[in-house]
Amino acid sequence: MNMARTYGLNRSLGGAIAAIALVAVLSSAAVLYTMQRESNATAGMDRANQIIRQLDRFETAMINQETGVRGFLLTGQPENLEPYSAGKTDLVKVRGELDALLGNDPRLGEAEAAAGDWQQNFGDIVAQSAADPTKREQILGLVVGGAGKQRFDRLRDRLHSIDIEQERARADAQMIVAHSARNAVLALLIGSVLVLLICAAMGIAINRLIVRPLIELAIVMGRLAQREFSVTVPGLQRRNEVGGMARAVEVFKSSMIELDRTSVMRVTADTLPALVGYIDTRHCVGFLNSEFERWFELKTDLVAITGQPVASVFSVAPFPGVGAQLETALAGNEVRFEHTMLLHGTEHRDLEAYYRPHRDGDGRVLGAVTLLTDITDRKNLELRLARQAGELLRSNEELESFAYVASHDLKAPLRGIDNLVTWIEEDLGEAVTGDVRTNMDLLRSRVRRLENLLDDLLAYSRAGRGDLTLDMIDTQQLVAELAELVSPPAGFTIEGVAPLPTLRASRAPLTQALQNLMSNAIKHHDNPAAGHVWVEAGRSGAMVEFVVSDNGPGIPPQFRERVFGMFQTLRPRDEVEGSGMGLAIVKKLVERQGGTAWLTDNSRGRGLAVHFTWPNR
Repeated sequence: MNMARTYGLNRSLGGAIAAIALVAVLSSAAVLYTMQRESNATAGMDRANQIIRQLDRFETAMINQETGVRGFLLTGQPENLEPYSAGKTDLVKVRGELDALLGNDPRLGEAEAAAGDWQQNFGDIVAQSAADPTKREQILGLVVGGAGKQRFDRLRDRLHSIDIEQERARADAQMIVAHSARNAVLALLIGSVLVLLICAAMGIAINRLIVRPLIELAIVMGRLAQREFSVTVPGLQRRNEVGGMARAVEVFKSSMIELDRTSVMRVTADTLPALVGYIDTRHCVGFLNSEFERWFELKTDLVAITGQPVASVFSVAPFPGVGAQLETALAGNEVRFEHTMLLHGTEHRDLEAYYRPHRDGDGRVLGAVTLLTDITDRKNLELRLARQAGELLRSNEELESFAYVASHDLKAPLRGIDNLVTWIEEDLGEAVTGDVRTNMDLLRSRVRRLENLLDDLLAYSRAGRGDLTLDMIDTQQLVAELAELVSPPAGFTIEGVAPLPTLRASRAPLTQALQNLMSNAIKHHDNPAAGHVWVEAGRSGAMVEFVVSDNGPGIPPQFRERVFGMFQTLRPRDEVEGSGMGLAIVKKLVERQGGTAWLTDNSRGRGLAVHFTWPNR
């Protein structure tokens, strides 16, 4: 899989883990930063507390000194100067510690200078007066003048300014410590929430992108195992490893379908009465059905033959077309040929071979499918059919010749009889009366009936023969022309019900069929003066259905099949002159064209409707 063009699950999971690590690092850094600030602030707060305590000790040491001086001044007792001496000693220690804490702070220097000034110009003088009473007056003057108080107040101011600053520093440090603690908790909380959210998102993503698709693929695999090949493989468009797995399942499905189809094809091929095989471009066997085993008496199992060269499999009896025809098929061209093969060394069999190239999706030839069909029986049947067709053709020609000769030869004596009747009438002249006239007319009508019968027999034998050239026929115009040609009696109407179609067909047989039906309708009508014939047509698939209906007496349903036979009439020939061949000729013409003819009642009421179908080629 090209990872540059896909979003791999490993990248997604790696990104999620990296995000968790980043959140952990950032939250840890934030906590460390806040803890460092808190530590620094705590240290600053401790320093400020120490400074404040030392300042308190500084001030306490000075107050002790002042207390000792005041006690001595009030009592004059030297032992009252002990607090002064102790305060000076404490002050030295405090100054050392303050110097270590504040360094070269100018305000501390000013405070120390103020303390030194008070000690030097007031405290020490008072202490020295304990040994020298003469200086008592000088000390009282200093006290009265307020020199000691001024210097001590200046010291207090310096210490107070430092104390205020340290109190502010301590308050700031306390605020920083409080904020740092809160920020540390907040950073931990935010980091934990983000990690939980990322983990939840990872869980949802893993369920949606991995677990659920894998469950769906497992279900699909189970259905494929049950040979449900209609199942759709989900996730084919996913651009990750699961998509790759789905595409692999799709390939597996296609392989199973192909295997199943191959199995079905093998079973189907084994049931065919033909030799079905497959030869690849290396001239090796890809597939042979069981007919090969029977025809070529193969000793090796058909499955074991797969992959072996054709020459080694068919070493005794050559494989039909294994030479030039197979090469042509492997070059990408279909090949059909016939081959006569000696089967089992004793029997010659005729084979029809068809080689078709097999290509892949890119059009590259992979091999050739071979189909060998035993056509020996068909060849023998074709020979018999050819002989029978020749015999039938000769019989038809002899029948047509006989019909023509019979018609011609029989008409000659009929014409002689007709002439003889005419001569007798001329010889008898006025004597031809009564029964003689009737008999003469009857004789002449019988002669004409026999002539018409011979004409109809000849027409029946020739029905459907002759010029079968296909023309575009406007049946509306054809019906109009036939309506004039049949010369209906006065008052008789022939109507082509528009629209009648234009079709491509043989003109002569269609014209003869329509003309016969119109003539029949006129001949058998019981009231010609009010007779009416309707010709209709409509398309029915590749056929055109014609309906020729009239308002005549019709034909009872029980006789409608019979009237399509030869010499069939429903009225005595003394009433209607006819041979009974009209509908028989129409049926033969229609069936020669592949159509059918049948009778129904006239949909307009009284009368008969003749239906027939005609191909539109």
